[in-house]
Amino acid sequence: MSPANALVTGASGFIGTRLVARLLSEGRRVSALVRPSSVLPAEWGPRVRVIACDDFSDGNLRRLVDTPFDAVFHLAAYGVKPDHRDVGATLRINVELPAVLAQLCSEWRARMVMAGTFSEYRSPTSQNLVTEESALEMRKLYGSSKAAGGLMASATAHNSGASFRLLRLFKVYGAGEAPHRLLPALVTGLSKRERVAISSGTQVLDFVHVDDVIEAMLRADAHAREKGGIATWNVATGEGHSVREFAEAVARAMGADAALLGFGALGMRKDDEPWLVGSPDLLRSELGWQPSTGLDAGVRAAVAELRRA
Repeated sequence: MSPANALVTGASGFIGTRLVARLLSEGRRVSALVRPSSVLPAEWGPRVRVIACDDFSDGNLRRLVDTPFDAVFHLAAYGVKPDHRDVGATLRINVELPAVLAQLCSEWRARMVMAGTFSEYRSPTSQNLVTEESALEMRKLYGSSKAAGGLMASATAHNSGASFRLLRLFKVYGAGEAPHRLLPALVTGLSKRERVAISSGTQVLDFVHVDDVIEAMLRADAHAREKGGIATWNVATGEGHSVREFAEAVARAMGADAALLGFGALGMRKDDEPWLVGSPDLLRSELGWQPSTGLDAGVRAAVAELRRA
């Protein structure tokens, strides 16, 4: 039997590059659907088929993707970068593309694993763990569009009989994050022994190490292959840590003076959540998944990897 053939969208991103590396290590054949401007790891070489695409419409994808796949890992999204605020692009990539891929999966008899986000949930009114049944975001553009995309893909898969898993990822961190994000900004500044401007750090979030996220994705894919059907799961630890705690953990891992952490030097962003922690119970019961990396250990590993790089 030939190795499973997987398509990964968003393969050039933080999580995507880790996922592709893991799939390759397991002997999977991998194709990456990316924008022509994307920079991919040189070590992938000819092992990864690259499908360059700027037009993610149904017709164009059918033209470019001429080989059916066994599995699709959909990680591409629009709105994570600070300058990604175009409403049209948000609708095309976050809302329409997931449904197109779900329809293609039904025709290929493939299964689909989609990366959602904790931003799909409405800000909770109490400090109860957010479950898969919690209210979804309706006002913020990124969170609402991601929620709509997940719902459309789920409905399309249900209507066509495709196997579909939506994983709502909580605050994923690790080496490889974009430079503007908290971890790399802290490591860059503290490495130079410079004061790092950050917010007051009172936001309490559910930090999940990227390697635990990759494990959840692979288990979800295996579950979809074996069981079929449709499911939505949180990928969360169930434990809240403040941004201040996270920053202090980075400083400890680097042996840096915590006085260099400029808490309050930046204002809160309008989309910052004061408290958002997810329940992992459903994923644990269905897949036996639980996070294997605590915050301090995960931060130490990420800092060490960033320093080596």
